[in-house]
Amino acid sequence: MTDTKFQWPCEPIVIVDVEGNGHTPPDLVELAIASFPVVEGSDPLSWLIKPPNPITWQAKRVHGIGNSKVKSSPTWEELRGDVEQHLQGKWFVAHNASVDYGVIKRHLPDWAPIGVIDTLKLARHVYPNAQSHSLSALLTLTGLDVEISSELHRAGEDARVTALLLSRLIKDSLIKSWIEVCNIAQLKTQTEKETPAPEQGSLW
Repeated sequence: MTDTKFQWPCEPIVIVDVEGNGHTPPDLVELAIASFPVVEGSDPLSWLIKPPNPITWQAKRVHGIGNSKVKSSPTWEELRGDVEQHLQGKWFVAHNASVDYGVIKRHLPDWAPIGVIDTLKLARHVYPNAQSHSLSALLTLTGLDVEISSELHRAGEDARVTALLLSRLIKDSLIKSWIEVCNIAQLKTQTEKETPAPEQGSLW
């Protein structure tokens, strides 16, 4: 549930998470888009993607997705139109959002969200004394860890619980409007030529 007294934006909000193949720059192997607010019983949209380069063993150790699992999956070129349609004209929210936004912007250079909100930055504002602001630590801190239904570091589950976290961050703060959220946690977006490629390992 979202706070009805909170002034939400008129545009839709989506929560996004990506998993990569461990290369620099990373290729997408999984992408998920969760609608917001979370509707009980509704799963995020999720795609497994066959990358042009093999998945490294280091990346597989993090998210558990191996090359055999994506062998029969569609390529990015087969999926890009569908993904872009679900992202167009919406607020883009993610935990450590510069990574997820950077990867997707590189794959969709002509796409531009309404804006990008980082729940990591927002959490640091709301819980300044937390020992860690990682997604798993924040879920434990807020008691949302009981809502975890599958393994973290898979895009669908990470997107879903990040959506729950966004609601909790608003609830636990004195923030009253989306404009205030933007002042605290909005990232500056860059043009295609200025968007840096994420460093290897920064996905996780």
